[in-house]
Amino acid sequence: MCMILIQWCYFALTAFVTGFAVLAPFERRGGYRVRSAVSVLMAGLLALNVYAQYFSLFAGVGLFANALLCVFVAAAAAVLRKRIKSFFKRKMEETGRGRLFLYGFLVLLFAYGSSRGYMHYDTGLYHAQSIRWIEEYGVVPGLANLHSRFGYNSAAFALCALYGGAGLTKYPMHCVQGFFALLCAVQSASLLDLFRRRRAVLSDFLAAGCVFYLVAVFRELVSPASDYFAMLILFFVAMSWAQLLERRESSPVPYALLSLYLVYGATVKLSAAGMLVLALYPGVLLIRQRKWGQIACYLGLGALIALPWLARNALISGWLFYPFTFADFLPVDWKISKGYADSDAAEIQVYAKEIFDVYQKNQPFSVWFPNWLAAQSALDRILVAFAWLAVPVSALRLAAGTAKRAVALQKRARPECREWGWEGFALLEASALLGFLIWQFGAPLVRYGYFFVLFLPLTAFGGLYVRFFGKGRGFRTFAALLVAFLLYRGYNLGNMVLELCGEPYYIYQQDYGEWPAETYEVDGVTIYVPLDRGQIGYEKFPSSPVVQSIELRDGKTVESGFRQKGVNGRAGEE
Repeated sequence: MCMILIQWCYFALTAFVTGFAVLAPFERRGGYRVRSAVSVLMAGLLALNVYAQYFSLFAGVGLFANALLCVFVAAAAAVLRKRIKSFFKRKMEETGRGRLFLYGFLVLLFAYGSSRGYMHYDTGLYHAQSIRWIEEYGVVPGLANLHSRFGYNSAAFALCALYGGAGLTKYPMHCVQGFFALLCAVQSASLLDLFRRRRAVLSDFLAAGCVFYLVAVFRELVSPASDYFAMLILFFVAMSWAQLLERRESSPVPYALLSLYLVYGATVKLSAAGMLVLALYPGVLLIRQRKWGQIACYLGLGALIALPWLARNALISGWLFYPFTFADFLPVDWKISKGYADSDAAEIQVYAKEIFDVYQKNQPFSVWFPNWLAAQSALDRILVAFAWLAVPVSALRLAAGTAKRAVALQKRARPECREWGWEGFALLEASALLGFLIWQFGAPLVRYGYFFVLFLPLTAFGGLYVRFFGKGRGFRTFAALLVAFLLYRGYNLGNMVLELCGEPYYIYQQDYGEWPAETYEVDGVTIYVPLDRGQIGYEKFPSSPVVQSIELRDGKTVESGFRQKGVNGRAGEE
């Protein structure tokens, strides 16, 4: 735990200065002042994740990558020292002692949660190995031939490698996901503003949903699972988006910046791509203002964020969006076969639907959904039921709002004066509806889409509540329910803290697991295979789930990459 706190100081310093540097041009030219330290830190983490991915295309992401980062941070801090000092002074004046005490408590709480707990199965299966590959080599062509799950290539693993402290600490650190959770917890502290403003707003419902999620995954923050990164990024964007609309922010800059976070979220977990519909809002604002240069700038930044992820996909698997094969134009010798990729994609879907037989993947919804629902926990069934109840409510709200808007425009009225920001709220609800439906009919494993299961009913029913009962007696009812909810979740969290307090991780973080393995050789390179053909951990490196019929592309070095035996005539040479 203590090592996590030290590591987080490094995270905060490098991410804040980097975030401040990358946001400075938007403040100068866009006329928008960043208000939140969380926004600065998230911008820094995004930029550093992209940096780590670009770096990985040329070398392992380790000590040298951090040395270059420190040089940049020192230079940026020197150049921006006056503005950074002014920012901190303003924030200290705005933040009361009670809020500062709360933030300090949250830091200790989430450092504790990140130091121990349940290590997700997939972390032992391939997450830890993916991170180590990035630390050691950056990227290796055809790595998915060694282990197909390396082809999933979450961008978050590059950030984990950058901040892993490989070679500098007793154990490899894996506390980046806990830092993301901490930032979302600080963002959720906006719930306290409810009692000052004395009316409920949509962001209160979203913040409550984020609190629910943070408590639900608290035991698992020790695991660098890509699902958690993606869900936390989406909660941050949704809360920030609603808060911007609620304070009647008219500048397109902050909405465009949040759209860039959504591009980043899609590189962390492709299932988050449905939220990109939100990017239409700043796009329309900029088109109305004829700011073509800014449109080109944001499109270029989005491409800059996605490019290293796409390049890594192509190098690791030979596909741009593995395991999806709709983009098939890379004629490389390390390419995973289309049949295997399609089978892998089908397995993800049928496993998530509780079917477990790829030949039955086309079962109608009426057949697989009841079986799937019965297999979920009682709480998850309740959440899914509320989400399905919200589907028609959300659809009707969007249809009614669109019709009302069309009538107002036909009468040449100015609806934005009567119902400011309707498009922004409508797109937020549309993204909730779209995201839930894509998740439910695609790969409905709850941990893949916990955000969407919560987000849809919160926007649909929360939006109705705010519209009709946000003030007066309705506010008092909501405030009472919120306090009861927070006390209940606090009780759940307290039980978890007590359950984990006996674990000896107050100095160092709980290490990755380790499992017995056997070995085989690929052109002189020793490969570990777990005895149960499942989890392997971090230390036994490199590994594959089974003995693979593969070879080194040049027959000599790992850096050259892996391919299936027999490609380009090397079969039987040995």
